[in-house]
Order: sequence, then structure tokens, then C-alpha cells
Amino acid sequence: MANNTARVYRSDEGFVRQLIEPLFNKLALHRSPDVIASPRSEVEVVELMREASQQGWKVAVRSGGHSWIASSVRSGGLLLDMSAFKSISIDATKRTAKVGPAVRSGELVKALAAQGLAFPVGHCGTPGIGGFLLGGGIGLNWGHWKPACFSVRSVRVVMADGRVVVASESENSELLWLARGSGPGFPGVITEFELECQTRPADTRLSSWLFDLDSLNQVTGWVVKASRNLPSNVVVVVSTFGPDRPMLPPSEGVPSHLVGVTAIAYVDSEEEAREALNALSEGPGCSSVFQSELDPVPFEMLYSIIDATFPENHHYLADTFWTPLDVQGAMSTISELMREAPSGKSFLQAVMPGHGAAGQGLPDKEAVYSMDERTLMWTYAIWKEEADDQSNRRWMKDLVAKLEPISKGHFLSEADLHVSPQRASRCFSQANWQRLIDLRRVFDPHGTFHGFPGAGFDKTPSS
Repeated sequence: MANNTARVYRSDEGFVRQLIEPLFNKLALHRSPDVIASPRSEVEVVELMREASQQGWKVAVRSGGHSWIASSVRSGGLLLDMSAFKSISIDATKRTAKVGPAVRSGELVKALAAQGLAFPVGHCGTPGIGGFLLGGGIGLNWGHWKPACFSVRSVRVVMADGRVVVASESENSELLWLARGSGPGFPGVITEFELECQTRPADTRLSSWLFDLDSLNQVTGWVVKASRNLPSNVVVVVSTFGPDRPMLPPSEGVPSHLVGVTAIAYVDSEEEAREALNALSEGPGCSSVFQSELDPVPFEMLYSIIDATFPENHHYLADTFWTPLDVQGAMSTISELMREAPSGKSFLQAVMPGHGAAGQGLPDKEAVYSMDERTLMWTYAIWKEEADDQSNRRWMKDLVAKLEPISKGHFLSEADLHVSPQRASRCFSQANWQRLIDLRRVFDPHGTFHGFPGAGFDKTPSS
């Protein structure tokens, strides 16, 4: 190993703390690398990769540790902890930013806002931008700006043999294609991303409604109808909540289980927001238990609202499902299971990108990211105590069994890739999956990088 690089071995005191502490999900792991190295510069990354290649070490990379499945924690080999790579350099004239992979979404969005700029950062503020972008990057205003990986202009990459290359549209373009959405399948260590930025929406507005879960069909029908007339800079999320939701604690007269609708208008004035959200004004025809319309929330603070639904120091199971059904059809069978959730903190949410169009028609020639359907559903089991692990696992298994038959694929960043060896491949179009496999053979011929968890990549890059 590089002599000057901070590292800790499995037998060292403090190893478990350094492995586990950065992970957001506190669900117990039954795997571990042999050594964790924390490079402070690109030169140290080069030295580490050369040593790993010479010694035949498998390598995994951690940007922030927010992955629900802790995809960076693998059995054996080297874990590269990139937490020192936190630089942010903004060129307001060119509307670009160069950022290190460990920069948190919340940090980046605030730095850009100070320059009048924005980026489709993650809905949560805590993920490292490296894992977020490599995973595809479904972030703020993604229906209008597209998933964030499409805004990656170039990357600096340390390859398996220690070479440093720049990948852009004009050089090493196939490596840039992989950087736009291949997640843990990326065959290199990215030390810097160059991003194309957007103009910061000057007056982001949020409207939200909560209804009894018994009204789910009416509420989703309302959203489907209204969505046909919503502009692309409005995102509507339908969510189901149990009694331990953070936004409206149970009280007398409030149902234990709710369905919520949140509409965010990425606009520049209240008048523009009112016009953008007008299609939702009729309502679903049933009484709400809570309603708040056109609340101003600065773009750079939106993540703080969403973070509240993901408490720290908890156990998580998460999964995603792309389906050709609209929100009403996709959510039609989940009411009973929501009521049976062993944890009142668990929830499910659904979004129709493009407001009901059968997929956004994303340009898959620009990115390996290619799974796209009418509706995307996220499922989260959230609980505090280890004693409740099995009951929540059973509940998530039942929910997955309910949603799998209507699913055409999964969103890589939040898919449970351990469910089956085929799960990773179902996060891409068939053609892009095959090209991804072929390019891994080219860029990592000896299989130095672990690749996708659960997909048979632990042995060779082509399996």
C-alpha cells in the first residue's frame, strides 16, 4: 500500500468503526473488506490502484456511504474511502462546477445558489455526489432537467492500472458514457466531476395535501388526471404514510395511515407557481386532513424537508420499481400492505416523470442510464431496533412480491441488488447492459473492481 496513505486493516483497532460509521443505513452487514484506505489526493489514489493491481486486490469505492445496500462494502480486498475529495470549484460564467465525489448534495446546492445557479442534486442532502451521479442521479426537478447524470460534462478517472484519464464527449467518450449511470459497475475511481449547471429557480413553491389512506384510489385518480396538464417544471409525488410519519403526528381525528400528494413548482414567482399548479386545483373530491398551498421553499433548502422522512441511526430496506402503469394503477394494491407494515415509519412513494408519458425518451446513446417507464415507485422499510429486523424483512419481501409482476425494471441507486443476480441487469435496457459488460472488459480486463453486488461480478468483470 502507498506509504503515506491513511489506512486501517481488518485486524486493527478502529477498523469496524471506520467501516460502519460513515454508512447511513445501520442494518447489520455480514461482509467486510480486508483494508480501508483513505487517499488525500489523486496521486495517492494512483499509488493505491497500482498496488492493488499488482497484488490482485479487488477494489470498491465509497464516496459518502449513503447507499441503502452499502454497495461499497464488499467481501475482501480494498475499500477506497474518498471522503477527503470535497472540493467545489464553480465557474459562474461558463455555468459549470467541478466537484469532488465526497461533496454532499446539500453542500453543492448551497454553494451553487450563492452564484445564482442550481443542479438536480439528490432529494436528500447527505449522499455524496459521486455515488449519486454514478447511480443515475434522480434529483430535484429531474422531469425538466433530466436525471443528473446527463449533466456530467467530464470526469477525471484513475483506472485499474493507475493511469489517470479525462473522459468527455471529445476524449474517452465511452468512459463518460459509463460514468453516466453505471453505479458500482463503473471500472475506475472518479476523483472529479465537471457538471453543467442550471439557473436557480428564484421562487420555488410547494403545495401538499394529506388524505385518509382509504381515499388512495380517488387521490391517485386525481393526480393522473391533473398530470396531463402540468408543465415539466412541476414534480408531483404520491406517498403513503404510517402513524410515525414526521410531518403530521397522530392525533384525535387524524387517520393512522395517510396518502400524501406533494407538488413542487420550480419557478420564479408565486404567480408562475399558481399557474403551473392550476391543474391540481379541483382536488380529488374527498376531504383532506391537511392542506398547504404555494409555500415558498428556497431551492437550496428543499432537501431538508425530504431528509426528515429518513431519520439517522435507523435500519433501512429500500427498493425501486419502474412500471408502465400510471400512479393509480401502480398503487392500487398496496393499501392493505401499508397498514400491515411493522414500522409506522415505513412508506412508499411514486412519481410519473413526464406526467404520464410512457417514459421520457431519455437519450441512451449519451448514457448507460436507460431504464425509464411511465411510473417509478420507491419502497422504504424504516425501523430503529435490531430486534425488528426479521418482521421488516418479511414485510418488504411481501411488498416486493406485490410489485414485481407490474415492474419492467429498477432504478439502480435505490434498487436492492442483492434480491437476485438479475436485478442489476434490470436497471438498464438490454442493449446498454450488454455494452456495459463489454466496456468493463475493455477498461478493467483483470476484474480489479468488484462491480455490481449480487450480479456475479465478484469473480470476473464479464460474468
